[in-house]
Amino acid sequence: MLSTLFSLLTAATLGYIYWSTRDQIESQVDARLRLESDVLINLYKSGALPELQNALAQRNNIDQYGRFYYLSSAEQGALAGPAGWPLRITTIRTHSTVRLGDLIQVPEDSPVANRPVRVAETQLAEGLKLFIGHEISDEQALLDHTFALVVTASIVTILFAIVGGGVVGYNVVRRVGSISRTANDIMDGDLSHRIQITGRYDEFDILAARINEMLDRIEDLMHGMQQVTSNVAHDLRSPLNRLRNRLEVTLLEKRDNAEYRGIMQQAIEDADGLINTFNALLSIARLESGVDKSHWTEVHLGDLAEELSELYEPVAEESNITFHSEISANPTVTANRHLIAQALTNLLDNAIKYAGSGSDITLLVNQIDNKAVLSVRDNGGGIDKIDRNRVLKQFVRLETERNTPGNGLGLSLVKAICQFHSATLTLADNEPGLAATIEFDLRKARIS
Repeated sequence: MLSTLFSLLTAATLGYIYWSTRDQIESQVDARLRLESDVLINLYKSGALPELQNALAQRNNIDQYGRFYYLSSAEQGALAGPAGWPLRITTIRTHSTVRLGDLIQVPEDSPVANRPVRVAETQLAEGLKLFIGHEISDEQALLDHTFALVVTASIVTILFAIVGGGVVGYNVVRRVGSISRTANDIMDGDLSHRIQITGRYDEFDILAARINEMLDRIEDLMHGMQQVTSNVAHDLRSPLNRLRNRLEVTLLEKRDNAEYRGIMQQAIEDADGLINTFNALLSIARLESGVDKSHWTEVHLGDLAEELSELYEPVAEESNITFHSEISANPTVTANRHLIAQALTNLLDNAIKYAGSGSDITLLVNQIDNKAVLSVRDNGGGIDKIDRNRVLKQFVRLETERNTPGNGLGLSLVKAICQFHSATLTLADNEPGLAATIEFDLRKARIS
């Protein structure tokens, strides 16, 4: 449809060009004829008819067939004109184009009979008529050539439009069909299918790449959901069984109030642990799905780190850990202050929990170019390189952490908070120990 419309528009444009060219040529010829007529009319108005006849005769002798002149009278016939070429018609529509053989009597086999002539008729006094003819063979040849070009260009354009439209339409149908088949496979439950990318980097490839990225994200979320479901069932079964067994044993025999209170206190602690686990899962889910950003405000990272340092210095001292802060900048980002504080709190809690007695912990805040960097570093046992990406997943706990309290969601929550704020979380070797770093891009995060 679009190719047909384009073809018609192109043909109409070329036709308009041809019509404008022909009109312009005829206007120029008519202007020259009017100018010549005005000169001869002025000569006639001077009252010298013989002089007009002589002028016409001289012009006919000088410019045979290129331009010719006739003067006729209703009573006397032709008074002036080319010798031997009488006028065939006596009335001519002024500024019209006729064949030379239709205008004057020329031999039938004459090569000039079919030449186009532009003529002008002027009515003079006393029944006299002045005819001026201008041969436009060259102009007509130009017009014929232009018309041939217009027709050829129109035909070529229509052919290209038809062929091009067919090719484009076929490619569009084929690519859309590929996308449709992939969508059907995915709806049937196979999330591994992806839209084929041809490598031409056209609009379809760009769209396919974006859809494939979306499908990768959906597949990751689905696998993550399955993994989380499995982990929840595995990790929560033990505390639930422990809670049930404890309560069941308690009911088997009578106990005094103090024992009952102690068992109830242990049950409450188990329930609190379960609640904390579900709260962490809920927080991660809300962050990954995108929560309301209406609580975002201007957060000064240096001031926030200073407040947390004051809170964790006595906590670290109780665990025989040396804690100090190095805050060399106070970059400003747009963020949820509570979530950023929670991310730093989780990192500090992990450092105190796993670095061990006698270790050193450092909280650093600085700014490097357009990057705001928050880092928690310790000189404890650290995490092996092969495990650093794995511990960011939900419910993942290393073997060395099995005997410490926790649910394996702390670093997962930190990662979700960083992704929610378009920040990056990296775990690196502190030589010795671990360096957990949160990095903000101030070009995106700074308040304007």
